[in-house]
Amino acid sequence: METIKVCVDTDIVIDYLRGKNENQDILPNLITKYDVYISPVSVYDLYYGGYYSGKIKPVENVLSLITTFDWTSEDSKKAAQIHATLSKAGETLSVKDVLIAGLCISRSVTLITRNVSHFSKIKELKVISGTRYINLNPA
Repeated sequence: METIKVCVDTDIVIDYLRGKNENQDILPNLITKYDVYISPVSVYDLYYGGYYSGKIKPVENVLSLITTFDWTSEDSKKAAQIHATLSKAGETLSVKDVLIAGLCISRSVTLITRNVSHFSKIKELKVISGTRYINLNPA
């Protein structure tokens, strides 16, 4: 049986890295259930935070647990289409979120995030709230 691929948003990994909060177990629960991937955009965000805070090693450690998608021209094409559609409709969304959404749609992968509202304007995108995965495996 093939494992389902999902893409985690930056916030899911940040919750894990910060620990000591109600969402720190989302990422470990996802890893036990799915093939967990991350976008190059989120990798950039995590490294930025690591360099800014002076805490690179934890970022590298967590990224070693997740597969990073390679960026393709199809990802760019889909993201540009989304961005243009939103712009024409007078909607705004951060470029980073548009890029992540484009990647997920072009690969037919579900995005797991706590920021569902950020992505709600993109009807093609399958988004699931990461908080659904808290305490999936209670001890």
